[in-house]
Amino acid sequence: MKIYRLFFTILFAAISVQCALSGDKVIVVGQNVQNFFYSLNCGRTTGNSVALSNYNTVEGRTAKLNGIINGLAPLNADIYAFNEIEIKPEGADSEALQLLADGMKNATSRNFKAVNDGLTYTDDADGLIKSGFIYDADKIELVGENITTAVGYTNIYPAQMRMQTFRSLASGETFTLAMNHFKASSGAVEEDTEKREGTSIALLKGLDAASDPDILIMGDLNTEMGERCLQNLTNAGYEEQILKYHPNDFTHWYDYGKLIDHAFANSTMAKQITDAHVEYIANKHSVGSMNAYSDHDPYVITLDLEAQPVPTYSYRKITTFRAGIPYLITAPLNGMSIAKPVAASLKYEYQAASAVSESDGLITMPDMKSAYIFEEDGYGYYYIKDYYGRYNYQDGTYYSTNVGLKSDVDNSHCQFSVTAQNDGTFKITNIKSNYYYLARTYNNEPQFSWRNWTNLNSGQYLPYLYEYTSDFLPTDISTIQDFYHPVTTTKIMVNGQIFILMPNGIRYNMQGLEVK
Repeated sequence: MKIYRLFFTILFAAISVQCALSGDKVIVVGQNVQNFFYSLNCGRTTGNSVALSNYNTVEGRTAKLNGIINGLAPLNADIYAFNEIEIKPEGADSEALQLLADGMKNATSRNFKAVNDGLTYTDDADGLIKSGFIYDADKIELVGENITTAVGYTNIYPAQMRMQTFRSLASGETFTLAMNHFKASSGAVEEDTEKREGTSIALLKGLDAASDPDILIMGDLNTEMGERCLQNLTNAGYEEQILKYHPNDFTHWYDYGKLIDHAFANSTMAKQITDAHVEYIANKHSVGSMNAYSDHDPYVITLDLEAQPVPTYSYRKITTFRAGIPYLITAPLNGMSIAKPVAASLKYEYQAASAVSESDGLITMPDMKSAYIFEEDGYGYYYIKDYYGRYNYQDGTYYSTNVGLKSDVDNSHCQFSVTAQNDGTFKITNIKSNYYYLARTYNNEPQFSWRNWTNLNSGQYLPYLYEYTSDFLPTDISTIQDFYHPVTTTKIMVNGQIFILMPNGIRYNMQGLEVK
């Protein structure tokens, strides 16, 4: 009897260990539901979303709600994240997000709740739609408040850029989910591109307030890989997950299909993702059918949550410079110091120097927020971008560093030469003003700034460059760049194969390799 009891004890222990090792599966579904409104007199229509000519009726609203629930409930998600949900009207007894939570609860017999964001609008409000979340409260709990990620940029509505941290009740593991909506294409290509660029900068600033460092960025970003707004995310260390797992998937059916809804994960979050794909059956393919509830298809991200170590990012001093790789800009001020980016709330300043230590030839950082990308301009010179995607430039005879959009740099005609020196430093020079980047201590404050001095005195230094050496880099498909043609790339099919066609005529396969 004791032998059998011991056997079953060992067996149950083994099962428990296996369960523990199998991780904590959480499914997240994202979708733009194309203007789902609670209001019946909002003046918005849904195009071909429902087989009713008038959505502004209880019957029309119910038909669209049923279409969404019937499409998404079989995906068995624990968290649903939506774009184009109506903000709760002031004085209303309910809202569209609550209808979705109640509908999903009735369809699945699971305890779905809406994440309260505290947003309301009146009839004269500028923005009517938001991004929002519902979740199974028996499996997931909220951590912290629902907040906006639209930080420091005015051409977007904060309601469409929302962030929430979630905790799995099974394991206690947490992650942060940011659901976002970038500017749609309107025909004004340059203007739309610049607005999306600014939105991505605002998003990266907003993510500084994340309650958990494992971050998943999702949403209708209204562009394909190759545009500056998405390049800003990959430069900051975020990897596109749908293209990683299913490179032929797309979420919108115009122009033969485009992947304009995305899922980006930072390094620790990416290690906890086991699949990411678009689900076409749920929305009956969105091909203009009156039975489709949206012109976008949903996408499914499967997480296997586990405890993650604190991320570290290592950099090694180099003498040979390469564009497109993150670098720390350093100088021997008070030991070794790095150039901090211009503060997120400012447009210019003398850049502060922050002391760091070097071990075994490496400088190790807890994040990438002090890294810079040198971006080729196509003529042998470079632009400099910080972690947030802001372009750095030196203006006129000012000594401070300015930050802005690509258009700000173009208006200032500010590109840089990067020249290796014999002592291992680099001379980074504004080719228009001939001012160059240096480090010095001024009024007891170590700082980096721009000068046009003929010679440097003691205590004044040209910078060293330390190159990012981590084994985590975004996959090739996430780093297709189009710096000189701010036009959305096109997906084409040739002989049954899908290619990405750049505006300059270069073609890439879905693995990111150039096709000659």
